Amino acid sequence: MDKISVLYLTLYGAKVGGGEIQYEYLIKGLDRKRFHPIVICPSKGDLVESLLSEGIPTHILKLPRWLHVQSILTKRLAVQRIVQFAKKADINLIHSDYRMNPYMLAVSRELSIPNVVHVRSKMRENHAKYYSLKQASSVISIGHRYRDALIQDGVPEEKIEIIFDAVDISKFKPKKSKENVLVQEYAPNAKVLVGFVGRIELAKRQLDFLRIVKNILSSGREAHFFVIGDIYSKRYHYKLKAFCNENELNPYVTFTGRLSNMPAVLASLDFLLTLSGGSVMIEAMSCGIPVIFATSADPLKLHIVQHNETGIVVSKTSLNSATKAAIDLIDNPNLRSTFGIAGRQRVETYFSVTQMIQKTEGIYQQLGNR
Repeated sequence: MDKISVLYLTLYGAKVGGGEIQYEYLIKGLDRKRFHPIVICPSKGDLVESLLSEGIPTHILKLPRWLHVQSILTKRLAVQRIVQFAKKADINLIHSDYRMNPYMLAVSRELSIPNVVHVRSKMRENHAKYYSLKQASSVISIGHRYRDALIQDGVPEEKIEIIFDAVDISKFKPKKSKENVLVQEYAPNAKVLVGFVGRIELAKRQLDFLRIVKNILSSGREAHFFVIGDIYSKRYHYKLKAFCNENELNPYVTFTGRLSNMPAVLASLDFLLTLSGGSVMIEAMSCGIPVIFATSADPLKLHIVQHNETGIVVSKTSLNSATKAAIDLIDNPNLRSTFGIAGRQRVETYFSVTQMIQKTEGIYQQLGNR
C-alpha cells in the first residue's frame, strides 16, 4: 500500500509552547512505512532544526493568521501558495491547529483530500464558526471539556476524537539524585521551589502568580519562585518587574527566561502552579511533581490533574484559593510526595507518546481509506 503523505502546518517555527512540542512528538514518531510527513513552518527556529535533523522535509512558507488579516487579496494569495505547494508535493491529508483550518479547507477542496483539525484550548465565542470547523473531516480535541464546547458550537460529535497530549516519559522523569539545577544556578539557600511556566504575556497571568507569591510570603512561608518562559510582551514583562520592585519580591522571585533543559528544571521543582494549563502539567507530573491548576472547568471533567490525587484544582477566579493550595503544599512535603508519585503513575497510564501517535495514525488511516 502507498504511503499517506501528511502535510502539517505549524503556527511557529520554534518550540514556543506545548502545541509545537506535541507536533514534534507526533511527526517524528509516525510510522514511516505507512506515512510520509511534510511540514510547513512560518519561520525558522529550533522546531524546524529538530525536524530537519530527522530528515523530515520542512519548508518555510509564511501563511498569515486568518483572523489577523483583513485584506481579502492577502488571504487569496496565501491560499494560492499553499494549494500550489500541496499539489506539487502530492499531499494526501493535511493536519494543523484550528487557526489554520481555512487554509486546510482550501487545500482539501482543491485536491479532494481530508483535513484534520487540532483543538488544544477553549476557543473564543464564534471561532468555531469563523474557522469553519464544521467542514473539517476530523477534529482532535485534547480533552473532554474542549470536545463538549465544540459540540455546543455546532461541530458534529461524530467528527470529534479525544486524544490527550503526551510526554516523553523517558526524558521527563523524577530526579534520582540530590542534584537540583535550580538551586545550583539561582537559589542556593531555597527550601521549597515553586515554578510557573509559560510565555510572558498577559494571557498566561504571571501578574496574578506574583500576587499569589506576595500572599504566600505575607503568611510567613519560606519559598523561592521561578517564572520560566520567553518574553513575548516587553510591556507586560516591565509591569511584572515593577510589581516585584514595589512589593520587595526580588529576593524571592527569579525570572529565568526560556530554559532548554526543561526535564531537569521541572524535576528540580517542589511543585508547579499554573493559571493557564497546558502540556507542561503533564511534563511536571511525569517528573513526579504535583500541580496546582487554576481553572474555570468542572474538576470532574479534567483529564490531567486529578484533584487531591495528583495535585490541587482551584477556581480560576480565586487567588485566595490558589494561595491556600500553595501554602498547603509548602507545609506538607509528604503530601507533595504522595501527589508526585500518583502523578507519575497517571502519566505512564494515559499520556505516553506511543498512545498519542497510534491514535492519531488511526484517524489518518481511517480518513485515507474513505
